[in-house]
Amino acid sequence: MSTLSRRRFLIALGWGAAGITAVAGGAAWALMPTLPPRNAPTHADAAAWLSLRPDGVFELYSSRAEMGQGISMGLRQVAADELGVGVDRVRLVQPDTSLVPVARSTVGSDAMRETGVLVARSAAALASAVLREAAHRLGRPVADLQLASDGVVSGTETVLTFAELGIGAPLLVSAEDVETGSPRLLAGLDGRREVGRAHPTEDIDAIVTGSRPLYADDIRLPGMVFGSVVRPQTLGGRILGIDASACRSVTGFIGLYRDSDFAGLVASRRGALAQAMSVLVVEETEGPDTDSDAVAAMVHFRSTTPALEHSVVDSGIANDEPFDVDLTLTVPLAAHASIEPRTAVARFDENGGLEVWTGTQDPFFVRNSLADAFGLSRDRVVVHGMRIGGGFGGRTIVAAEMDAARLAKLCGHPVKVQWSRSDEFRAGFHRHPSSHRLRLSADASGRIIHWHHAFRSGHVIFTSAAMGPGLQFATSFVADPGVARGSVPPYAAAATRVEFEDVRLPVKTGPWRGLGAAANSWAVETAIDALARAKGIDPLDMRLRSIAPQHARLSVALSAAAEMAGWTSRPKDSPHEGWGLACGIYKDMSYAAAVARVTRSEAGYKVTGLWCAHDCGLVVNPDQVRAQVEGNLVWGIGMALKEDLLVDGGRILPESFFDYPLPLLSDVPQIEIRVIEGSAAPTGAGETAMVCGTAAVTNAIAAMTGQTVTTLPVRAA
Repeated sequence: MSTLSRRRFLIALGWGAAGITAVAGGAAWALMPTLPPRNAPTHADAAAWLSLRPDGVFELYSSRAEMGQGISMGLRQVAADELGVGVDRVRLVQPDTSLVPVARSTVGSDAMRETGVLVARSAAALASAVLREAAHRLGRPVADLQLASDGVVSGTETVLTFAELGIGAPLLVSAEDVETGSPRLLAGLDGRREVGRAHPTEDIDAIVTGSRPLYADDIRLPGMVFGSVVRPQTLGGRILGIDASACRSVTGFIGLYRDSDFAGLVASRRGALAQAMSVLVVEETEGPDTDSDAVAAMVHFRSTTPALEHSVVDSGIANDEPFDVDLTLTVPLAAHASIEPRTAVARFDENGGLEVWTGTQDPFFVRNSLADAFGLSRDRVVVHGMRIGGGFGGRTIVAAEMDAARLAKLCGHPVKVQWSRSDEFRAGFHRHPSSHRLRLSADASGRIIHWHHAFRSGHVIFTSAAMGPGLQFATSFVADPGVARGSVPPYAAAATRVEFEDVRLPVKTGPWRGLGAAANSWAVETAIDALARAKGIDPLDMRLRSIAPQHARLSVALSAAAEMAGWTSRPKDSPHEGWGLACGIYKDMSYAAAVARVTRSEAGYKVTGLWCAHDCGLVVNPDQVRAQVEGNLVWGIGMALKEDLLVDGGRILPESFFDYPLPLLSDVPQIEIRVIEGSAAPTGAGETAMVCGTAAVTNAIAAMTGQTVTTLPVRAA
């Protein structure tokens, strides 16, 4: 029996795409929340980022959040090369809404790709401006002057130091200067001194010594108190009553504050807050009795007919030949599990202005959301972006920031809110679960005839963590682009069809490292491996002969990874050791391939070797790129063998890292990485290797057992 989708139902009533858009748009506008800024950076923005200061240092205002990916040092390297100075001459200021033009979120491995070239242009323009200013002051031709490490030189003589040039107002450039600037960044290796060199992460001294505040929890303000929000324990639960009488006996307890459905405790000390929360009595109505099986059933793939609501690609003409591979694959919920829990400090001044310190991937979204929530103009809210101890998409919405601001408004003190680990699991959003059906066929030579991938998934971009019911209804008629990411195979086929449905779930889901690419790439690479086994073709050969011609860089990466690992000489047919490989493309720009060696014992499966070739174009800081690749590969181990966020009785079960399985150092093998510069421009490293790590591990298990891995994570052998 076929089912009638929302979209097909409306079309059957005579509503076309325009009508759906108009009605959905109207519903969305009527209930529109604050939306994140999406404007790409411009030459005018870049002109405001960089200046020569009176102390003789070039100051770079970053528009990108630093969360360990190394963008801060990378941008300093880019600016330093264009200015002809060392990185020590460039001082970086973390994102601050009072200092930089409106910028969009730091997501999608876009930070260096979007801002690196603009910083180079701005620095090249500023270098020219400094020389013109020096020529004007000295009365010499610009052609006689050059920039050096300490200032402007003529021949071997320093004629003006940067400190002398910086006297007075900071030296800036215009948008026109940036647009016409001629940076050397993309011109090749000539003239580069900092770009391409390994540098330690920004603020490494303060990370080690704690000498200055870097993270939101490092902030201490006069009169600051500590706050925590009272939350329902179950999904969809609602608080009916709160009894805080026992809290009054806790030394340092300040009070319970309520505003409509919001409630929180405030104390003068963190320990007092924890003690007060432990004796608080809360009455609530419980939500639906949801468990992990029920959530999985909501996205379970039932049929491939009729067509699903959203088509990603539909090309070629399919024939009626039987499929060689017919797989149903499942991916469960998973948490971000960042080391640093969400933390924010909020302070209202005597005039009602609001100042917030927080580790966020989107300071302007935080600013705009808080301004709208408290009826303030946006220039009266300042958000200081702090270093983030792990983002992975989890810091893209306004959470602890709103908690802290509401409590600060209610209690009249600056308030620090730091989520507990339980809050992270219970109140955060998580990786969307999904179910995939892939049907493939190939001829005797391995040429792919038919590729059909249909899947159902929780939402990613249109997350219930940030959208109310009205906007959720409106977006029900629009494909969630985050769900689709990574679903188009890099392999040529006579006929390719990729389609999906996104499903609203009782558990909040949203951006998780790589968005849909993590699950979709695992499905794609599992299917191509199964097809190779079905046809009796080596998995490496199957991929190399199938990769579409426009993806030559992927073939290079795949061949490199196989050569590094010694793929052709690997042991085969061992019941205790298996080798697997996988490859993929991230956002049509960056490429990665991995080989995994997995062994089996009574204790279960263990990854004992990982090799990865990675092409993200121009590499500014090779150590940081390798660190990102390593992080992605370790996530791949966790996705393959460990992570599963359990729900039972309407509750998310984990309360701490003791309850949520993550890869330990003992689970991580030696990792060998080869960085390939396949283009002159940077294309993004932060999430790319998510397309290959998980499948390399599970394909190794399949090679060992002869059975395709169809469910994540793989349980003990």
